[in-house]
Amino acid sequence: MTSLILERFRQHAVTMPNKEAYIIDNTIYTYSDLWNAIERVSLETNPHVRAIRNQQGVVTFIDAESVWDQLIVWVKALSVGARPIVSHRQMDATYKEGVDFLLESITIDEEAHFGVLTSGTTGMPKPLWRTESSWVYFFDEQNDVFSITDETTIFMHGSFSFTGNTNMMLAVLWAGGTIVTSHKMQPKRWLLAMVEHGCSHIYLLPTKLRLLLRFYKQSLPSIRYIIAGSQAVDESLLKELKHMCPSMTFILYYGASELNYISYCTDEEWLAHPNTVGKPFNSVDVDILNDSIYVSTDYAVCGLTMPATVGDKGYWEDSYIIFEGRSGDVINRGGYKIGIAAVELKLQALSTIDEVSIIGVTDDMRGEEIVAFIIPKGNVTKQDIDIEIRKCIPNIEQPKMIFLVESLPLTDSSKIDKETLKKWYNKK
Repeated sequence: MTSLILERFRQHAVTMPNKEAYIIDNTIYTYSDLWNAIERVSLETNPHVRAIRNQQGVVTFIDAESVWDQLIVWVKALSVGARPIVSHRQMDATYKEGVDFLLESITIDEEAHFGVLTSGTTGMPKPLWRTESSWVYFFDEQNDVFSITDETTIFMHGSFSFTGNTNMMLAVLWAGGTIVTSHKMQPKRWLLAMVEHGCSHIYLLPTKLRLLLRFYKQSLPSIRYIIAGSQAVDESLLKELKHMCPSMTFILYYGASELNYISYCTDEEWLAHPNTVGKPFNSVDVDILNDSIYVSTDYAVCGLTMPATVGDKGYWEDSYIIFEGRSGDVINRGGYKIGIAAVELKLQALSTIDEVSIIGVTDDMRGEEIVAFIIPKGNVTKQDIDIEIRKCIPNIEQPKMIFLVESLPLTDSSKIDKETLKKWYNKK
């Protein structure tokens, strides 16, 4: 097959060989370096690659720690038709063995060029299959919305295995921009890199944006856009980000691994329509049927019949989608069905709470109970939080137990790892 991405990278290597493509900590890779690395890498001898035989052909399972290695091997495998798929870095040996078995035995769409893994936050990650065109043909539209051009220098962090990172990395390189990142989970280092390289964009989910806010000492005037996925945001977060980056526009997007990007809004639109995930992209149609969000798009995974839903709930407010969480993401507390996302939003808005995540646990009396893991603001005590919760949160939605933590565990996709939270609870 002729890879559109590979051809684009080749063009960049010819027309702007010395342009910075990727900056990882103190190492700079130009577009010439990017092209040469792809040319040189061998799938047969690379220690991070396992070739898995499937009835539909070879699947290249990439198990590398370095995001640079992940990218280079992925593009190489894509270009030779070897269907790359990248392992999440937090997956243990048992999970990897399970994924290997799936890749050997499942039916793969004949048109598929590569696979992506779901986040695995609620169980075994599952492979989804895509054509190259299902992403590449959307790059121009999303780059226009996110104001990404060949002059963009964007800071982002995390594994290439996370579909949001895969999409953004490839879209920025497609445009001829520069990616700045770090192998370290050190927000102070990220802030220094943003200043040193004059970043124009930040792409991080809210969990990591909140980390930045804890460590920044001076404003970042070069940042013009902050792009974030549709995890919970609140008015306080938006105001603090504006203080850190006074010249920026905040863009919140909503999407799904199965359906790519669906909708987006700015911070001003979010403040006018709290909890919105915005209006659909121009080439995407959205319907809301029986309170469920249905999407028709040309940029979905293989095999989906349109319109398709991933079980997300929502409703229209004017022409904006108001997101209400995923179907089944509820706690049944004594017969009352409580939406996890809705309670997290209410708790997140409290003045005593910096960040929060809740889980449902089995309870002999009520069937299920709410347990909250909370990062407190400043010198706030558990008693301070208890008082504000009792004052502001309906009794039926108040957590039975609260654990104060210094940080919340994250997956490769920068989402809060609720499986780890459940393990923490069980060890209490």
